[in-house]
Amino acid sequence: MVILKIAFRNLKEHKSKTLIVGSIIAVGIMVLVIGNSMMDTATSGIRKAYWDNYTGHIIITGISRSKVTLFGIEGGPSAMNETVPRIPKYEDVYKFVTSLPEVDKVNPQAYGMAIINLSGSEDKSEDKSDDKRKTFTQLFGIDPDYYRKMFPGNLDLVAGRFLKKGEGGILLSERIAKRLSGGDELDISPGDKVLLTSMNDFSGMKIREVPVVGIFRFKTEDPVLSYVSIADIDTVRALNGMTVTSKEEIKLNGEEASLLGNVGDEELFGGGGIVENVNPDEGNLNEKKLLNILGDTSKRKELAKTDSGAWHFLLVKVKNTRSINRVIKKLNDYFRQNEIEARATDWIDAAGMTASLANNIKLIFNIVILIIAIVAIIIIMNTIVISVTERISEIGTMRAIGAQKSFVRRMIMAETTMISLVFGAIGIVLGALVLAFLNLRGIPAPNIFFEVIFGGKVLHPILSLSSVVGSLVVVVIIGVVASLYPVAIALKIQPVQAMQRAA
Repeated sequence: MVILKIAFRNLKEHKSKTLIVGSIIAVGIMVLVIGNSMMDTATSGIRKAYWDNYTGHIIITGISRSKVTLFGIEGGPSAMNETVPRIPKYEDVYKFVTSLPEVDKVNPQAYGMAIINLSGSEDKSEDKSDDKRKTFTQLFGIDPDYYRKMFPGNLDLVAGRFLKKGEGGILLSERIAKRLSGGDELDISPGDKVLLTSMNDFSGMKIREVPVVGIFRFKTEDPVLSYVSIADIDTVRALNGMTVTSKEEIKLNGEEASLLGNVGDEELFGGGGIVENVNPDEGNLNEKKLLNILGDTSKRKELAKTDSGAWHFLLVKVKNTRSINRVIKKLNDYFRQNEIEARATDWIDAAGMTASLANNIKLIFNIVILIIAIVAIIIIMNTIVISVTERISEIGTMRAIGAQKSFVRRMIMAETTMISLVFGAIGIVLGALVLAFLNLRGIPAPNIFFEVIFGGKVLHPILSLSSVVGSLVVVVIIGVVASLYPVAIALKIQPVQAMQRAA
């Protein structure tokens, strides 16, 4: 208690230096509180937007060498040749996930890419070339019932309606619809048909014609999401070649293997081996006889069907967000124990580059704040050193009358801590007032980039508890670190030298 009284007296007697040091601390803490609160608000907005509208809390995918997101494979040039892996043993995975008491909702989903153009576009508009009626779109393949239950209000319909259970069709993104229209005016309406063309190393080229069921926009805009259209799952499976054949191993009997092993392309296609020259005028050939040449095609038709159990993702929402990490651990333990090549990760991996961008910006901001804090500590330290130097005679006198080094150390640290706490509290209050003003007014996003960072068109920052606690921790650290060097100087002062200087 005596040390606190002496420390307070010393600070009062050196008002100018106390105000200089205190002002630096107050401004630094105010910036820290405002900056971290804004970033926390933005991060919370992004997180909630993705949780409620696109990703859920957890994403389950198949194993891949590269990062798997809702928008395909992320990575270097090699990732371009990779396909999004299916979830193996989907029925078993689904059964286990839905059995967990923490799980609230699930949504299976698939991903695809396609070139899209209007079917019969030449009849739609004579003054627009086919090139202007063609564009690229990403596709979310969904089951309408699961999707709407998990994301009930994530989009606004511009025209038409949502997909129905078992219905084939596509919901066009408004941006894609405008590109197909060749301008800002929409001349595409529900009922029109579009051609989707996809090509990949796995399934080759696939073309599907589907009707436009509706045109929509996501409520939270995102540069990536604006290129996403929503299609029925069977269409996306067909475009990706997700058929029964693709998961079955074709087994040949000994005779078939022997036959194919000795046959080359030339023999198969007219080289004189298997295929014989046929004169259509001979043998009274008809359609039935020609089809019989192919043999029994029932097996081929069965294998060409889309695989009803093929999904790229299983999105999961939990009842309590505090259980996210616990559920992820349970899922990955289950996959490992049952040798299922799947993994569960959090929403940031599902969101991909956009969410990572916001996290990286926050990290950069914190690094900048750290640099500012280091500069502030140096300035405060130098100011205190000057103050200690000016008080050499005083400290020497205290040592001469019996004050121990530990007493002097506690006194200077008490002074520094007192300045830090008092002016740190002032900085927190000032930061809270600025945030209250910004919250009422709102900070509009100047462009789409800031809309991503803000998690919406307008940011209404609020004071976050973590920023206050973090600021208090920083204040204490500043107080302790800034006092170390001045204390070392004070303890080197010899009582005799101090008394001589005073004389």
